[in-house]
Amino acid sequence: MFNFTWIGKNKIKSIMEVIEADIEELQISKMAIEKAVSMIAKAVAKSEFVVQRKNGKVKDDIYYMLNVKANENETATDFWIEVIRRLLIESECVICRIGKSLYVADSWQVDASVVLEQKYTNIVITSNGNDLQLDKTFYANEVLHLRSRNEKIQSYMKKIFGKYDEILDALSEAKRITSTPKFELLTKGLQPLLRSKNPDGTDKTMTVDEYKEKIKKLLTSKQVEIITNQDTITLGELKIANNVSTEDITKIAHEIFIECALAFDIPKAVFLGEITEKADSTNEFITYAVSWVVEVINDSLNAKLVGQKDYLNGEKIWIDMSGYKHVDIIESAGNLDKLRAIGFSLDEIFKMVGWEELGTEFSKQRVVTKNYTNDLNEGS
Repeated sequence: MFNFTWIGKNKIKSIMEVIEADIEELQISKMAIEKAVSMIAKAVAKSEFVVQRKNGKVKDDIYYMLNVKANENETATDFWIEVIRRLLIESECVICRIGKSLYVADSWQVDASVVLEQKYTNIVITSNGNDLQLDKTFYANEVLHLRSRNEKIQSYMKKIFGKYDEILDALSEAKRITSTPKFELLTKGLQPLLRSKNPDGTDKTMTVDEYKEKIKKLLTSKQVEIITNQDTITLGELKIANNVSTEDITKIAHEIFIECALAFDIPKAVFLGEITEKADSTNEFITYAVSWVVEVINDSLNAKLVGQKDYLNGEKIWIDMSGYKHVDIIESAGNLDKLRAIGFSLDEIFKMVGWEELGTEFSKQRVVTKNYTNDLNEGS
């Protein structure tokens, strides 16, 4: 059977399949990216920002700003989730400190100075979806400019964004194709020569290719035309079927999830929820996927909120990830007992398991013996 379409049946089907498959992949990829970013962001947001002064850890205005309320309209949890989302997806995030509040910059301009301190202008800050343009010029020391420089994530995001371009091109081609009807010409058996009529009514013969051109002119004509066919020829509109199955989508989703997990350095078992040893998986997740984000934030906080002089004198701000880990009190009782015996205070142990510190003289004491005495010279 001889098939004929104006643009080619296989070409039409391939374009539609590309569009449908790519849209499915983009939707799944978007969901995978949101999952990966959310996992990392929530891990940091759930942790404690510790403010340490010369005399020890304190809970002051900076501690409150970092851990409880970032600004008048955002809690610290919401704020840090948004910060890390932008850091991971957009590869950078600018935070402005205004008084005792922190705000995410939605847009900004920065000069190209290398030796001198850079200036940030035309800053638009955002809070809970509301924007405000600032007239003030900020210097580099007044903003926290977080940059990921994670090539694996950047490469993966570039690949996803490239998919959008491919879909737009495919949609444009599909629109051009579907703007006119498509037909197929079917002939039963081999018909090298076909009969037709000359304008004077006499018979003439033509090849299949000549007949196709005649049909094409008739279909594109603005005048009313009548098409006559032999009993061995059928002309019908081409219909395109959906060839993407649920099984194909499931397989694609699994591959995308694994690829996304690798891009964000999240252990596959953690990302897919196939955890067997929770403690080990959590440690791997923190070590490979979260720790570098924590270090980027730690460095910026110490450089901008603490400063060189105070930092060198022992003051610092750091993110304590211990609160993120789930500790089963019963299963960990023996290990916690060991910690108490080698010098950890009750308050420190309570904090590790997520309990409120007692703050008493006894709970702050350290012991270095299984007898839990204050006499360091006493044997165990």
